[in-house]
Amino acid sequence: MHIAFVLEDFTLGGVERVSEKLISALNNHYGYTITIICEYDQGDLKDTFHQLGPVFTLGGRSRLLRFKNICAQLQPDLVVFTKGGLSRYGLMLSSSTPKVAVQHVPINLPDQSAFKNLFRRVGASILFRTLDKVICVSEGILNNLQQLKVIGADKGLCIYNPVLDQHIKKLAAEDVEYEDYFVCVGRLHFQKGYDLLIKAVTQAKQATPSLKVIIIGNGPDERKLKHQIAQSDLADTILLHGTTDNPYKYIAHAKGILLPSRWEGMPTVLVEAAYLDTPIVAFDCRYGPKELTGQGQLGYLVEFLDVDTFAEKIVALELNKAPKLPSPNVDCFSLEAAASHYHNLFKSLL
Repeated sequence: MHIAFVLEDFTLGGVERVSEKLISALNNHYGYTITIICEYDQGDLKDTFHQLGPVFTLGGRSRLLRFKNICAQLQPDLVVFTKGGLSRYGLMLSSSTPKVAVQHVPINLPDQSAFKNLFRRVGASILFRTLDKVICVSEGILNNLQQLKVIGADKGLCIYNPVLDQHIKKLAAEDVEYEDYFVCVGRLHFQKGYDLLIKAVTQAKQATPSLKVIIIGNGPDERKLKHQIAQSDLADTILLHGTTDNPYKYIAHAKGILLPSRWEGMPTVLVEAAYLDTPIVAFDCRYGPKELTGQGQLGYLVEFLDVDTFAEKIVALELNKAPKLPSPNVDCFSLEAAASHYHNLFKSLL
């Protein structure tokens, strides 16, 4: 079976990480022939993806036409758009070619105006009609699409991301250069709420002056965050580590993982933290944290934007005064489980 995966680029982000794992599993366990089509051939994972199969780049101009020509040349049995927005390229394909898209975030985003969210909703409704299936990475995302009538009941299904594999705990056992710290993992972007984290840490530091938070990742807001950290006198408290090919060791050795996000789909880093028994402190944003933590029974779930309570949870963990909560069961996020669900879906479409 020949599958074409379509990506934006090879940046070290959650979508790219889970796409790489899925492609590897489909190739290794089911013998799929994989072709990768990307808009831009760049990013920290570039070399990794080039080892998975042939890579075709759409480039800057005439991307739709180039996509059509590439698919006419390759004749894939099925096309997977790794983000919902990429399904616009599906307009260039014959209706006889099965097409699926993976939706990682809600359609209505809190940083967008009502007009832009309406535009996203209408656009997604049109594009998703051309697809055979829309795969949602959480039940929350699936419900969001159905409640907004972007997709019908028969169009969508939930398949959790392939996050966990046998190598994670081995990598997690490696030493780290920090001690007694909390960790955040994610792009330096408005979505991830690091400005909210700075406010929470400012409050928490008053009760725990030795507090330390390590942020793993890079992104467009790096300069802005450095300025905010300096302005808040937190240069020795919040450290921007940058990217790494092994975030697991930083998660495993942390006192807790902090997720101050404004929105998510199903946060990969929380699944990894649960697998490594690292306590979770997360805003109850849409979507994922509530679903993963069992309504807050398996992690410290804070009302969205309640910075004061977020700070209190950090202090309680820092001072070892927080009750020990069991970690969520994340077996359904295993690489084998996800690959099996995708394999069965692909068989049904072909």
